[in-house]
Amino acid sequence: MDRMNMDTITTNIRKEKVLYFFLLIGLVVIYATYIPCLMDYYIVRPEQSYFSFFYDNYLKAPLVFEGIVIGMAVAAFYCLTLQAGVSTLIVSALLFILTHASYIKYINRKELLRLDDLRLTEAAGMALDYFRFALNRWLVLLVGMLVLFAGAGFALDWFRRKVRKKSEAGREAAGENRPRQRHWIMVCARLIGCVCLCAAIFLYTDHFLGERYVIDVIEPLVPENDRYVLYRFLQNDSLSTINVERVEESYDFLLSKEPPKEAASGENYPNVIVIMNESWWNTDNIQTDQIAFSQDPMGPYKELADRCVTGYQTSTVFGGGTVRSEIEFLTGLNAKYYGADSAYAQMQGRKVPSLVDYFNGLDYETVAIHPYYGWYYGRDAAYASMGFDQVIFEEDMQYRDIYTRYISDESLAKQIIAEAEEESDGAKFIWAVSIANHIRVMDYTAEPVTDFDYPIDLELRGVELDAEHYDTLVNYVNGIYLANQAFSQLVDYFSKTDQPTVILMFGDHCPLFYTDMLGVLGLGDGEANRETAERLYSTPVIVWSNFAHEELSFSGESIYYLPQALIDYAGLPDSDMTRILRYEKTYFKTNSPKFVRDASGEELHECTMEQLQTLNHCKAVQYDILHGEGIGRDVWQPIVDEP
Repeated sequence: MDRMNMDTITTNIRKEKVLYFFLLIGLVVIYATYIPCLMDYYIVRPEQSYFSFFYDNYLKAPLVFEGIVIGMAVAAFYCLTLQAGVSTLIVSALLFILTHASYIKYINRKELLRLDDLRLTEAAGMALDYFRFALNRWLVLLVGMLVLFAGAGFALDWFRRKVRKKSEAGREAAGENRPRQRHWIMVCARLIGCVCLCAAIFLYTDHFLGERYVIDVIEPLVPENDRYVLYRFLQNDSLSTINVERVEESYDFLLSKEPPKEAASGENYPNVIVIMNESWWNTDNIQTDQIAFSQDPMGPYKELADRCVTGYQTSTVFGGGTVRSEIEFLTGLNAKYYGADSAYAQMQGRKVPSLVDYFNGLDYETVAIHPYYGWYYGRDAAYASMGFDQVIFEEDMQYRDIYTRYISDESLAKQIIAEAEEESDGAKFIWAVSIANHIRVMDYTAEPVTDFDYPIDLELRGVELDAEHYDTLVNYVNGIYLANQAFSQLVDYFSKTDQPTVILMFGDHCPLFYTDMLGVLGLGDGEANRETAERLYSTPVIVWSNFAHEELSFSGESIYYLPQALIDYAGLPDSDMTRILRYEKTYFKTNSPKFVRDASGEELHECTMEQLQTLNHCKAVQYDILHGEGIGRDVWQPIVDEP
């Protein structure tokens, strides 16, 4: 082969290599531009076409963030494999699983999948049970475009192999061999490139999420805030970049604003009983004529209205996430800023100050009762770390009657009475978490009751539910009724005792109503309609006591304010945390991922400087408690006069 022909072939090969790299870069850029919006389109499912949706949204910051991360992920896989098709296919498969899993969680829980959700093996099993596919245009479009991009990648690989064969043939004709040393240099360069890209993904993600969420405290109920699959999945702890140097200043600021109230006498402290009731929700929130009950599920609750304080609160979660409400009550910390269901797992190995410290400081006997396995959510380790004197899980229960699948609320009430009757040197704080009305997907050692005699019948009018969902709805409604009855039994019992006692019960979240159930209940537009969303995220509160008490009301406050309200109501002394919460409540009645309201209950879309200052100081305190040096390790210690 003459020199001129060789030069021509070499030039053509170089042009084809340049073309390949331009096509490769173009594929990655187009993929990273269109796929994030496609994932969002799959979640939102609007009636408009995908391309109209794309042009309306593609420049939004979360989608740009997702595109950069996805583009770098494809590039990192390419550095490892040198295969555009394989790299695109791997990323596409992961994004498809993430998108569909997020959609399943969204329609059932009204929130997207988060990275910390993967820590929950029980929740993961529940998710797999509902990981079903329904053929529709959104699924076809998502799968079709992901396959199309993967196919384009494999086409590029075919083109690259063709160019490579030409290059090798040219070198053979010229009698050239590629040095082995060059091969290893390229391998090392690819590995270094992959490592650098992974580091860039981590640093960019941490910077982007930290910048947007440390100061961004107002998140009004706008559908755009509940989208962006990868963005929400990677969304980190919004406390992670708090300036630690500000923490002590924040304690000083907050405590200077709220002096401690006069210390109460410790001669006759009341027993304090708190029940967080699983899926306890006010069925008056069902406002439709498509469903009728044979009797009012809230009947026993309403009959106590003249003897108890009743109202409602705002939960951070809908349909699940019990542990968030639990930690909010026990610690006074706002779950909006740590958010994950795995919070107890995060707290293991770190002593987090809690309401248990408060009652231990007043020489109460502290008892925790949960009629399920201790390992679930890591409660066994968490309760031990908090310092409960006694912990009772299902194997320790004296009363174990079953409501369809789990230990009933009536049995829990009997166990509470039994613990209250036990001799003690002082008053008792009993913390009880029910399980009876949990969705029936978890295993339990006892045999389920398949022919339970439900006290309430349901009638559907003009609508239909499949048998499984109808049975679930019947179970939920009757569970709510029986929870109300169990509380009535506690009130009846303690009304006959002389020991001062206060009993508080609140719901952790609305039951897990599936999409078709929401439609039947008149709640099908839950996230689009503000009024409906408020009904989904509110749960009832009821308080009874047999002694004189301060005025108390509940009208939509966040759950983490409850311990402060309870302590004031019971006439007990202050702690630093109750002072902080009381001051925060003068600016924010509700501060949840869905609703932010000022002290008067008006929804906030923009903070005043005073509100922002207060909230940033509160977040600094929360950072110190969860992640910092623990300056406020005694924040729950009661403030009492020394004897």
